[in-house]
Amino acid sequence: MFGSNGVRSTTTPMLPSSADFCLMALASFALWLPQCGAARADEPSQSTSRAAGNPGDTSGKPPEEHLLGDWGGERTALHDAGLDLTVKYTGETAAIVSGGARKGIDYAGQIEIKAAADLGRLAGLNGLSLHMTVINRHGRNASADFLDDHVFQVQEIYGGGGDVGVHLVSFYAQQKFPKDKIDLEGGRIPVGNDFANSPLNCDFMTDAICGSPHSLPAKGAFTIFPNSTWGGRLKVKPLSDIYVEAGAYQVRPLFGGRSGFDWSGSGTTGAYFPVEIGYEPSIGAAMLVGHYKLGATYDTSTYPDLYFDAAGDPIAFSGLPGRPHQGRGSVYVLADQMLARAGKGPTDGIIVMGGYVHSSPATSPLEDLAYAGVLASGVVPGRPKDAIGLLVIGVKVSGALEGTQELEAMRNLPLMNMADGVQTRETVIEANYDIHVVDGFHLMPDFQYVIRPGAATRFPNAVVIGLKVGLSL
Repeated sequence: MFGSNGVRSTTTPMLPSSADFCLMALASFALWLPQCGAARADEPSQSTSRAAGNPGDTSGKPPEEHLLGDWGGERTALHDAGLDLTVKYTGETAAIVSGGARKGIDYAGQIEIKAAADLGRLAGLNGLSLHMTVINRHGRNASADFLDDHVFQVQEIYGGGGDVGVHLVSFYAQQKFPKDKIDLEGGRIPVGNDFANSPLNCDFMTDAICGSPHSLPAKGAFTIFPNSTWGGRLKVKPLSDIYVEAGAYQVRPLFGGRSGFDWSGSGTTGAYFPVEIGYEPSIGAAMLVGHYKLGATYDTSTYPDLYFDAAGDPIAFSGLPGRPHQGRGSVYVLADQMLARAGKGPTDGIIVMGGYVHSSPATSPLEDLAYAGVLASGVVPGRPKDAIGLLVIGVKVSGALEGTQELEAMRNLPLMNMADGVQTRETVIEANYDIHVVDGFHLMPDFQYVIRPGAATRFPNAVVIGLKVGLSL
């Protein structure tokens, strides 16, 4: 991940009060979990095919499919008792066949276990639920090994949480009120669970937009899967197709430690405040679904200037730290819109997508990011569940960071941000074909062309051939 060079306060605040709430929630979860397998389903489970989806659904998520179906009725029994359990495996192979620093091939994998407990069914607390996700990540990072690229990764699952057997991604409580007009969350939550996010973004293998556009989590305070901090979010829907949400999260560069279970407040540098307004129309008789998001974020932490020191001189000349800035922000606009429908599922058709993110250039390594893409599902004759994806994404490095690196290069000094050369911009073009083998099992051959790996010119543009494997039990 593109690291921040921010100077962070050593002040240690008290643990947020949401910690006490989540510890009580964890106790409730442990208390009720043994009861979840007691009930048995009276009716068969609903179909998990995309064709069973509601074309007016604005979640953007196709219904879950599972290789092992209903687990002999146990999945439905658990659901009826108040517990949903999902087990997934993702594997990503990436081979650099030309360009970059060197040729080579790497594999990275992820095991994900997600559990949700409906306390309405379990304890009569209507609208209240608990959610927990843990993962194991393993393998190697092809971008680091063969491209010397720390801006984007060609394998989106490689990263935080990969060096430990079990890593906690999230544990939080959610309270929904009637008709979902008000939705509250609190606990250990990645900011990207709810802000600047789309499930469509991870239909690609690059990490450039998977989760959220990468210039947001590159700064660290905007946490995305698999990292989280203490936080909470309030979402209000004044109309059926419009929502407004705001959150407050702990800024802690340590996140939850290697395992994600370090829930202390040590190392906290400030607070993170995202807001987002969304419009989710379903257009015409075909119910062409769209998602339009406008958001802004502000981090109260202190960060150093990437060019000037406290006296106003270039840090490349003085050798002093950058002058401190109190707080930094970002703004973003993201959108996707179905243009034509090819089936009944929420993503069955041709969908165009795009977005733009701007961050404070004085303190943010990545200043601007823009992307555009298209996803086409159900358009291949005889293959109604296959999908085709095309994405182009570019990032511009902060002008302040670029300026410092130019001065450092002139003086033959090591470059800021561990760069191999003066960083300016990087572009990734990706094309893939998602093959639906059987329900719960997908294979996705992938092609990526990385222009200016590491956002510099030291290494030639790279051609990457990949294969993504998705398995949901």
